[in-house]
Amino acid sequence: MTPSDALSATDLERLARAEAPDLAEAVLAFLDQPDKTSDTPLPQGALDFDALRALLAQAQAQGEKAGRRKGSHEAWQRFLAQKDVPLPARFALADLLVSLYEKNSEPARAALFTLVKEAPLKFGLWAGLKRIYKLSEARHDAEMFGVLAWRFDTERGSHRSREVGSGTLTYLQRRAWRFLRHLGAAVPELYPQFAVEVLRHYQPDTSWSSCWVAHHVWAHNGRNYSATRFSIQPPGDMVKQRMYPDAWKRSPDALMRLLDTCGSDPAAKFAIQGLRKDFPEALRKVTPAWLDRLARRPLGTAHDFLVETLQGSPEFHQGKLRAVGLHDAVLALLESPSDKARAYAIEYARGHAQDMSADRLAELVEGGEDDVVAFAAATLEKRKPRELGLELLGRLLVTKATAGFAAKVLEQSFDRAELTQDFLREQLFGKQEQLKWATGYIASKYAAGEMPAAFWKQTLTEAKRSSRPRVVEDAAMKALGAYKPADIGPEWLLDLVSNPRLGRQAAQWLTRADSLPGLDVERVKALVFSAKHRETALALLGNRKLFTARQLTVPWLLALARRADPTLHDFGHRYLLENVVPADFSDTGDAAQGLERLFDLALGAKQPPPVRTFAQTYLRCHHPGIGPEQPESKSYDIKPRAPRKAYTPEKLWPALLDARDDVRRFALTIARSELRAWGYQTRVYELADSDAKEIRNLAYDALLNAGEPGADARHTLQPEELDAGKVFALTESTKRSTREVAVELIRRHYARLGGAERLSGLMQSADREVGLFAVRLLWEKHRPLHLPEDWKPAGGGKDAREAGGTTRFSDVEALRTFLRRMLFGLPPGRAKEAREGDVQRRLSASVAKRRVVELVRDLGLEDESFARVVAPVLGEFTGSVAKGEWQSCLASLVQLRAAHPGVQLGGI
Repeated sequence: MTPSDALSATDLERLARAEAPDLAEAVLAFLDQPDKTSDTPLPQGALDFDALRALLAQAQAQGEKAGRRKGSHEAWQRFLAQKDVPLPARFALADLLVSLYEKNSEPARAALFTLVKEAPLKFGLWAGLKRIYKLSEARHDAEMFGVLAWRFDTERGSHRSREVGSGTLTYLQRRAWRFLRHLGAAVPELYPQFAVEVLRHYQPDTSWSSCWVAHHVWAHNGRNYSATRFSIQPPGDMVKQRMYPDAWKRSPDALMRLLDTCGSDPAAKFAIQGLRKDFPEALRKVTPAWLDRLARRPLGTAHDFLVETLQGSPEFHQGKLRAVGLHDAVLALLESPSDKARAYAIEYARGHAQDMSADRLAELVEGGEDDVVAFAAATLEKRKPRELGLELLGRLLVTKATAGFAAKVLEQSFDRAELTQDFLREQLFGKQEQLKWATGYIASKYAAGEMPAAFWKQTLTEAKRSSRPRVVEDAAMKALGAYKPADIGPEWLLDLVSNPRLGRQAAQWLTRADSLPGLDVERVKALVFSAKHRETALALLGNRKLFTARQLTVPWLLALARRADPTLHDFGHRYLLENVVPADFSDTGDAAQGLERLFDLALGAKQPPPVRTFAQTYLRCHHPGIGPEQPESKSYDIKPRAPRKAYTPEKLWPALLDARDDVRRFALTIARSELRAWGYQTRVYELADSDAKEIRNLAYDALLNAGEPGADARHTLQPEELDAGKVFALTESTKRSTREVAVELIRRHYARLGGAERLSGLMQSADREVGLFAVRLLWEKHRPLHLPEDWKPAGGGKDAREAGGTTRFSDVEALRTFLRRMLFGLPPGRAKEAREGDVQRRLSASVAKRRVVELVRDLGLEDESFARVVAPVLGEFTGSVAKGEWQSCLASLVQLRAAHPGVQLGGI
């Protein structure tokens, strides 16, 4: 209940003024509400209601009665004396209840009786009940006194929660009996009336051991009680020990009222014993109407008395009971708690109630005692099955006494067509016995898949009506397993996928189907974005037997491939690779246009990475040359569907120099296969300066593998295709790896690419290694003719290898002349290309000459023969007017002399 729905004392007052029939219900709801706390802080030291209850609990815990009384009194006095502490709203109930009592109208008294019987004894309401009780004593209001005295007498033995202490209830028990005792002594004729008003309210579940008033009424003279409790339960002879026996003998009216209205067997027994002893003539004059009312009372003692009355009077012979209007009353005894009364009723029914309705007999079978069940079952079995009807026979399946009979009749007395689907479904939804019979009947009478699928679909949909819904669901799913999904209904199954228990099975049926007519592809596509349906939807869309690629549409698949969600992206990617042909990428269905579209997706500047990745993979897998080698092709069993002519250099060559890694890698993969087919193998020099290592590697492989056995001819140059100018140009590359490749090419193919004049250009390189290589190669390939043919430079190895066809200098002087021309006629040096952000400049002639001198010196340090050749040339340079040049030459000569002390190096 929200704060706005809470009841207030004002609401109750308004209902009381209107004498509303739901007033008692409203008061009970009001008592169930939590006590509202004050919004304003309480004064320091104030006692709130919770603190009051704590003090009362402490007082009740004291051992002495005087201490308990004093503690409770002081706690209440302190709480009620406070001016600034608001009282709980329910404290207003005291005045409300008293006002109702004062009004003394039928609706007001009815509301009070309900509250006395049902309301929890909480403070507020309790104050009102105590005040009303005192008023009922003073006004000799027997009816109100009786219900209140009964509540006080039985409350201690109940399990209801209350705020009233046991001591207070004990006091009121004693007070109620004291009032009755004084009333009996002073006005004996009123005593039975007041006592009956108390006794008639006791119920079958009363805890008699805690009662005080009732025991005194019917057992006071037995003296079997102490100051706190009676030591016996209701006695056998309740008339002998009753209080004020003469008062009970004045009139039978009080006892007749007690027997007619009491709610417990002890009270009925007390009335019957009193009537039999004091007013036997009154029992002989009872009317059929009174006996009928007695039969409706759920008290075995009263029913035994009724049977004895009927058996003891000729006027109530069984043959006359229908005529006097007691036919239904006796049949009502079939549900009596008394064995004697039931036996009498069964005997009467066998002889005089053969026309009992089948529904009534079925009710007795379902809820009666064993003797009544046996009688009712035997009577039903004598009836014709068609008179009983399917509905009633279905009910009889539940009880053990009639289950066998009902099952046999249903199976043998009715054709299969007569047991309608609605009837069978209701049995499936019934109790366990009905469910078991129905499933067995369907299994025995219908072949698998013979019952219409609609029957099981409706059963599954309404399974929550069953007492065992899971069992029904499982039975329905097992039966539906015999049908094809197309017969069940694809749309219905798709709805079932979201069921947490059954969805997996429904999904399996759908995904294993070869045909699902009527299933809307657009709906399935929409379910891809539902977490509950995604797995199933993707499985359905991926089944080419159910949906074609054109139904899914390429734009939708591409959109899926763009998704960041890996599940959606992977599905779109894979489906496009496996199932979509190039023509599907074109609006007109033209394969060439579709491939153009794919290249745009693979290379386009505005395409997102996931789309580029897909398009590049697709084009790789469908390339006629490299397609079968791709891992995706092997995984998805993709057969190439694109012609080689679609992979043109105009599209792919620029992509080799693209800034995007994936685009370069894709173009590189195609270029390795198509380079010679394009006729672009001689353009690999352009790639050697690429910033991308993998692109440079393509150029390196194409050049270095020239002439190598086993080289891939698709992207490898033939030796005759090597261009000397372009190779030597690579030695000036800013990429060290490229310069090293160029040097290696010159070494391998020197006869085709080299010449002394070309080596002089290499000596000017800013890269010392390139320059040194040029000097060594010059000495290796062009040493003077007078040197022995088997002479090799120091260090041997591959640098000593000589390519055929090179021309050696005629003598040492010719070599020296070449070196002089290089040194004296050397133009300004060529600077290495500057790095990004650096200022590029050219080397001066002096710096370039000094570097060549140092290279010549370095080789001379390694090789004594070369040192002898070059030393005179260096010596001539010591006379240069350029300080840097002569110093460099002089230092070189000194180092050569130090390296070769036994050799005369002219000039020093």
